[in-house]
Amino acid sequence: MVGSTHFSKTTIKRSVYLNRRDAFVTDTESYFNFFRMSPQLFDNLLSIVGPVIAKKDTNYRDSIQPKDRLALTLRIGRSTTSAIIKETCEAISSSLKPIVLAKPDQNKWLDIAEAYYETAPPKSGSRFHNYKGTFSIILLACVDANYKFVLVDIGAEGHNSDGGVFRNSIFGQSLEKGTLQLPCPLEIAGTTNMLPFLFIGDEAFPVKNNLMRPYPGIALSKDKAIFNYRLSRARRCVENAFGIMASRFRIFRKPLVSSLESSTFAVAAAVCLHNYIKSAEEGVPFCERRYCPLDYADNVSPDGCINDGKWRTEEALAINRLSRTGSNMYSRQAEDIRTLLNYFCHEGATAWQDAHIAKNGKN
Repeated sequence: MVGSTHFSKTTIKRSVYLNRRDAFVTDTESYFNFFRMSPQLFDNLLSIVGPVIAKKDTNYRDSIQPKDRLALTLRIGRSTTSAIIKETCEAISSSLKPIVLAKPDQNKWLDIAEAYYETAPPKSGSRFHNYKGTFSIILLACVDANYKFVLVDIGAEGHNSDGGVFRNSIFGQSLEKGTLQLPCPLEIAGTTNMLPFLFIGDEAFPVKNNLMRPYPGIALSKDKAIFNYRLSRARRCVENAFGIMASRFRIFRKPLVSSLESSTFAVAAAVCLHNYIKSAEEGVPFCERRYCPLDYADNVSPDGCINDGKWRTEEALAINRLSRTGSNMYSRQAEDIRTLLNYFCHEGATAWQDAHIAKNGKN
């Protein structure tokens, strides 16, 4: 018997996903395939959310136990369990958020910046939303170098593809008001140039104080192409975080068939569960990690070449990039852009960036 969690026959009868109890109770690999976490993590999660989702027995029937409610939710059952899933997703997000998605302070931002400085991430990265003619909601997120969500804003309407998405988000408003507790500007390593701490977005986002995005257009100079490429290597962490979460929690492989409220709770729960499992695995050797082993995310070889993570081989996901949310105007932030561009092309230049531009061109 692996772990200490058992599941009642009542729950197994209620869900087609739980009809192989022997497989996921006695085999850790099957257990992970069912619940995306180890029995130990499941038990710990149950201890956190169990008191919140527990129900009282009635004179007519016994209540479904918290462990069964959690099991059903992690497997995402159908209409007969939709109320259970909605309640449990809400409990997961509200209970885990203070633990795995707490608002960062200056020390936390410094730790995140240091982790990015110590990594050499490959290219690409994006913010997502479904833009294929179906109803959708937007998940706007800031991600650290370890593919964990730092700040999230969930629930904006999918048809809002203009500047209002970012401007009306909690993150956008906090950045505009200067209430994110970002550290003071520091010298760039190896230079005497001062630069503020910056968030990196893709072409969907406007240039703001503390928010940098690539140069627009395709006929770019070599320096601008290098600048865009270096930003894309940092932004790739965002795409990996979304991709890993969406591939592990397979509800994102097709449109969510639920109300707006239930969908929002499901996304929030998935974000918190992603951080919860990723954090638990950080102290485990890569060879023993199941949720995000070494080759599951994008990785970089010593010569700077990019190797796609295995999550990219999964079937198509029901998410897509956010359309442009701001103008292409570079005004007050031009000095910061020039400082960073000069650093990428001189003191902070690398051999692999020139090789990439030579191989792929300036576009």
